[in-house]
Amino acid sequence: MDKTRIIVVEDNIVYCQYVCNLLMREGYSTVQAYHLSTAKKHLQQATDDDIVVSDLRLPDGNGIDLLRWMRKEGKLQPFIIMTDYAEVHTAVESMKLGSLDYIPKQLVEDKLVPLIRSIQKERQVGLRRMPMFARDGSAFQKIMHRIRLVAVTDMSVMIFGENGTGKEHIAHHLHDKSKRSGKPFVAVDCGSLTKELAPSAFFGHVKGAFTGADSAKKGYFHEAEGGTLFLDEVGNLALETQQMLLRAIQERLYRPVGDKADRSFNVRIIAATNEDLEVAVNEKRFRQDLLYRLHDFVITVPPLRDCQEDIMPLAEFFRDIANKQCERFQFRSP
Repeated sequence: MDKTRIIVVEDNIVYCQYVCNLLMREGYSTVQAYHLSTAKKHLQQATDDDIVVSDLRLPDGNGIDLLRWMRKEGKLQPFIIMTDYAEVHTAVESMKLGSLDYIPKQLVEDKLVPLIRSIQKERQVGLRRMPMFARDGSAFQKIMHRIRLVAVTDMSVMIFGENGTGKEHIAHHLHDKSKRSGKPFVAVDCGSLTKELAPSAFFGHVKGAFTGADSAKKGYFHEAEGGTLFLDEVGNLALETQQMLLRAIQERLYRPVGDKADRSFNVRIIAATNEDLEVAVNEKRFRQDLLYRLHDFVITVPPLRDCQEDIMPLAEFFRDIANKQCERFQFRSP
C-alpha cells in the first residue's frame, strides 16, 4: 500500500466517490471532503506525503481559495485542480498561485493516476518545476559563473532583479549545484506574510499555542532542514518579522510558537528582491543588520531587454513547453 494519502475535495458526492474509487484501485488511501471547511480540517492533519485533488467550484468557496489558505498556512502539499473545459483559464491562474497541475474532469480517469505518480517520482528528486534554460548570452553566462563560484559554499545569497527575470529559477539552480541538492528547497512568498502570521509560518507552532491551533504545525525552517530556504521578495517583510528572522539567523536557533525550548537548524538562506534594499535601509523600511546577514554574495539578474540575444531562444523554449502540455492533456472541443 502506497503511503501517499489523497485528499479529494469535491462537492458532488457521487463524483467524489468515483474519484476515490479510482485512486483506491491503484493502492492509494483517500479522504473525502465535500466543503472547503472540511478540507481545511483534514489538512490540519496532513503529512508531507499527502496530495490534494480539488474541484475548482465548492459550496463555500473554491479550490483557489483553498490553495491560498494552504500556502499562507505553510502547507506545501502538491495541489491538483479538477476543472471543466470552460474553466481552463481560471485553472491556469491557479498554477500561478502554486497549483502543480490541472486536469479537465473529462480526462480524470486517464490522467489523474499517471499525474500523481509523476508528482511522487519528481518530488523525490526535486524536479517538479520548469527546467533551467541554458542561455548563451554574455550577461547570463556571467550569472552562471557566479552561481558556480558560490553554489558549493554555505554563504547566504541575495538575488536582485526585476519581476519576471527568473530569480527563483536562479535560486533553484544554486540549490541544485550545492551539497544540499538532495534536501528540500522551500520557497516563501514574503509578500503574503503578515507580522501576525509570520512567527507560525517560519517556526511552526505547538498544539494549543493559540486559539484555533488544534494541532501542531511545522514551519518553513523545519520543512527546509538540511536544504535551502528561499525568501522571495524579502523586502516586503514587516520590520517586526525582520527582527525575528535576524535573531534566528544569527543564533541558528528558532522557537515554535507556544513551545518552551529553542531548536537548532541547518538551512541555507537565499533571498531575492526587486527593489534596492540600500534605499529601503535609508528609509528605515529594512534593517541594515538583516541585509548584512543576507548579503554574503550578490547575484544581479538583468531584464530581458538588456539581453536581446536571448529573446528568440527563450521564445522557442517556452513554445516547446506549451506544446508538450497541450499534447499531454490532448485538449479537444467539448
